[in-house]
Amino acid sequence: MKTLTVASSVSLVALILASAPAFAQSAESTGAEQETLVGYHRAESAHVSGWFVAPTFATTSFASQLGYLPGLRGGIYLNQRFAVGVTASVLATPDTHFGDHDGRNIGSYGGLLLQYVVHSNQVLHASVESTLASGRWCNTVGDGKGTAPDGCSGRTFLAFEPVANLELNVARHVRVATGVGYRFAVAARGDGPSSGDLSGIVARTSVVFGSF
Repeated sequence: MKTLTVASSVSLVALILASAPAFAQSAESTGAEQETLVGYHRAESAHVSGWFVAPTFATTSFASQLGYLPGLRGGIYLNQRFAVGVTASVLATPDTHFGDHDGRNIGSYGGLLLQYVVHSNQVLHASVESTLASGRWCNTVGDGKGTAPDGCSGRTFLAFEPVANLELNVARHVRVATGVGYRFAVAARGDGPSSGDLSGIVARTSVVFGSF
């Protein structure tokens, strides 16, 4: 019995000694990633991890009507989580009309896109984004050869558009994103729709091509 006890003790000590490097490595790794309220934190260096180009289509509420928002967006990914890019969208309504040399009731806006992607490697994941944009609404627009005068007659506006999305990884370089948000608009002085008319709910679907 004594021999068995000594042998068991020796085996236990040998096991602990053999496991010590693994425990130390694990503790070191855990310690390196630990977050605290105070003290030094080693920041993760930002690096470009990919890029994207996304044709989009959206519907939006506009002055108690249904509006349409075809557009394009593109940019780069930082650390697979952050995206910085630019957007451009055309705003049309059932009252929008195009002729050979003129048009009426048409708008456009675009600007800076900021996005945060959650667990982008999962097949289905989420993202939140904000667009800071400037735009112009044209009651009439023409080239001077039709009934409308040359240029755009209307008013400019600023827009802030936060959107929450669900994204599906279809293939290695293709994603489909769909989301809902709201466009907050502030219109400048001029003839055209008010800030309330230009503001509205946005439901957008995008096909995202790129390196993720």
